[in-house]
Amino acid sequence: MKLSLKIRIFLLTVFTVVISFLISAVILKGDVFLNENIVAGIIMFVILILASGTTLYRFLRDVVMQAARIISGPNNTEEIDSESAFDSLRTSTAEVQSELLNYSKQLSFVSNLLSRMGQGVILVNKNLNVIYFNQTISKDFFPELKVGDDLFKNISYPAFKKFIKKAWEKDEYTKEISGPRTIKTVYLVSSQKFSTDDQLLIVFSDISKLKNLEKMRGDFIGNVSHELRTPISVIKANSETLLTSKLIQDKNAIEFTKAIQSQSERMATIVNELLSISSMESGDYPISLDKLNIKNIVDSALEELKPMTNKSSITLVNNLAQCTNIIGDESAMKIIISNYINNAIKHSPKKSSVVIDCEKVDKDFCRIMVKDNGSGIAKKYRERVFERFFRVDKGRSKKVGGTGLGLSISKNLALMMGYTVGVDSNTPKGSIFYIDVKTDHEASKEVA
Repeated sequence: MKLSLKIRIFLLTVFTVVISFLISAVILKGDVFLNENIVAGIIMFVILILASGTTLYRFLRDVVMQAARIISGPNNTEEIDSESAFDSLRTSTAEVQSELLNYSKQLSFVSNLLSRMGQGVILVNKNLNVIYFNQTISKDFFPELKVGDDLFKNISYPAFKKFIKKAWEKDEYTKEISGPRTIKTVYLVSSQKFSTDDQLLIVFSDISKLKNLEKMRGDFIGNVSHELRTPISVIKANSETLLTSKLIQDKNAIEFTKAIQSQSERMATIVNELLSISSMESGDYPISLDKLNIKNIVDSALEELKPMTNKSSITLVNNLAQCTNIIGDESAMKIIISNYINNAIKHSPKKSSVVIDCEKVDKDFCRIMVKDNGSGIAKKYRERVFERFFRVDKGRSKKVGGTGLGLSISKNLALMMGYTVGVDSNTPKGSIFYIDVKTDHEASKEVA
């Protein structure tokens, strides 16, 4: 039976002490100091020291040699010198201590930095035992949390529990969560899963101020738009009355009144579109996902927009022969397609064509595309064209008109349906605006 390290050291110490007492008994007999036993006692002490030292040296040498073999690796067959191994181990120990001290300082610095940034950090394992958390977590979130505890031992936070459950299913996951202390605080919670260690890193970022500012901005736009509706309607109605009732005869006055009517109609369109965006962002815009025939929706949009093509002799082509059965909101899809076609007509040269086409993305999704032969959009602007009021060419935009909100509305509507929009370059020139939509497989099978 192999004894443990503690027992072996203990037995060696006991043995040394007992032998020392025996030697002392030889030198001293009772209280009488025996001169003739001094030499014998010294010899016995020397023998004891040599024996104990040799035993301890061999033990330490075995430990050092074993450590050296571990450091050098299992494939190293070279003979290891005990002295050099001991020196190497001592040097390595000092280096490890220095690295641990440096790591501790860096960890403390990062923890303090994250705390100052207002971000809370938690690291848990697969069993939801807490491995690490920073000061922000204990200060602003869970003051009762301790390292080694179950994460939800003393925490009641249903929204966070749902987040953790979902986070383990994905490598990366991000979600907005309200609470835990008040519903007025909103956090952007993100997670990173380390599959090799079965660990999950969770980061809390306070976005309450941003959400409040966003709400204030949305409320401001909504309120202003509502307030502008009445005066714009009055201006529009009065200008129409002046033109239709022939109350004015002067040609210049008639032209001025027509300009007033035209601009009031444009302002009314902008206000209505701003109100639509505001309701989309607040979640008040109604969306209903149903089974749709996108070809019929495109035909309807083309029929309404056909008068726009008369002056420029632009041909509108509907090539939707496949992917016609989709899942979406009929009103939203028509607005998106109409905005795409409207935009394509305005930026296409005379006697060109605007083509509505589609292609399979994968087994579940297809891409509805509106292709034009205009001047195209530079790659650096393709993400920004869906921002409200963004213009690639401001000078040309004034000529072709528009509110600068159509593409922004299209993107918001697509996001509400769970879809994505984008723009690519057309060959040899022009643009392709698209939306990726889910295919209705059952309806497609029936048609086939």
